[in-house]
Amino acid sequence: MAASQFAPRKRLSCAPDDHWLGIDRLRLYSRTALICYALYFGIWAVRAGVLAAPGVVVPGADFVAFWSAAKLTLASGAAAPYDHGLLRQVELSAVPGLPIGDGVLPWLYPPTYLLFVLAFGFLPYGWATLMFLAGGVGWYAWAMCRTVPRGVWLAGVAFPGVAVVVATGQNALWLAGCAGLALTCLRSRPVLAGILLGLVTVKPHLALMFPIALLCTRAWRALWAMLATALALVLLALLVFRAESFAAFLRNAGMARATLEQSVELLPRMPTVFAAVKLVSGSLPCAYASHGVVAVGALVAVIYAWIRPCSFALRAAALICAGLLVPVYLYDYDLAFLGVAIAWLGMHAHRTGWHLGERELLVLLWLLPLSGLLLGTWIGKGIGFSPMPLGLVLALGLCIWRVRLERTGKASRDA
Repeated sequence: MAASQFAPRKRLSCAPDDHWLGIDRLRLYSRTALICYALYFGIWAVRAGVLAAPGVVVPGADFVAFWSAAKLTLASGAAAPYDHGLLRQVELSAVPGLPIGDGVLPWLYPPTYLLFVLAFGFLPYGWATLMFLAGGVGWYAWAMCRTVPRGVWLAGVAFPGVAVVVATGQNALWLAGCAGLALTCLRSRPVLAGILLGLVTVKPHLALMFPIALLCTRAWRALWAMLATALALVLLALLVFRAESFAAFLRNAGMARATLEQSVELLPRMPTVFAAVKLVSGSLPCAYASHGVVAVGALVAVIYAWIRPCSFALRAAALICAGLLVPVYLYDYDLAFLGVAIAWLGMHAHRTGWHLGERELLVLLWLLPLSGLLLGTWIGKGIGFSPMPLGLVLALGLCIWRVRLERTGKASRDA
């Protein structure tokens, strides 16, 4: 694949294809999915905002934590959002009867993320939510447009992971968009790629694998730009918010770990090996051990893919998939990153040839973010096994298998 830049992409050629999921049908299904999302969120918004149905809040309720943290920071300083009592008051004033947990969403982000949400505290909650979600969708869509040809970019935007993020009101589209854009320009504009990857460090556990990949491929300019951006964010946050905010963040991080280890309600929506094993076995040591084994395997996979030459599309997909397998703390909305990996895998397979069952596997991966919401109740009652971590393992396995085929001369290379 030629080095990607921020320039218009070529349209995907539509060669004859007798497979049930050809290009034309892919476009049709993508448009249908987008129409379904529009109807779903439209009905939801009417029930919550117009009909005021009991127990129904507007889409994007998690954003209340971001907005409340910004409001508290402006009013009382950057350590205030980490005080659950203060945060509870602001959140419930914006969304009365918040039906999540005990009625409060904790603020678990580092002070560096406050730099990006602070401006939303000047806006009313409704307008702030709309701007945040619309901006995230637009940013992610732009990343998809820069990654895949024009003929199929709608499939990336119609990815159910996007709908899950909009429903929950989280920031995964902004961060996945940064990672996707960084990968598209890594070879042509490495400094810009490093800056974009540095922005992902506001959610540190999602940025762990990027420095490893850059180090393996000796992409020094991108690596130093990423590290410099992350350091600049920390220094700026220290200057603006003071050290007290970082101390409060570290205290809350310990609380988050305790909640993760003790709670069962959160696990069905967590696409981690830790959550899946703990749900099945109930054993904390077993869950940590199993997750550790898979995380080490993911690290080895990134090193294998990036330390020797191979198609950049496979490298990018392997990096994203591995990055989702390493963190213990992860939610289904973070699977917005998986859409980037699917885009790279699909583009590579279209150019080098599909293998038996690959398209079907990508369809299952495309649907994967919905499983946490649809199967969460059953999984939480001990019925069944969460398919999300298994899907991520299969996706990474497909990447590494493709890399192996290419290096042994059984597949062509696109880079």
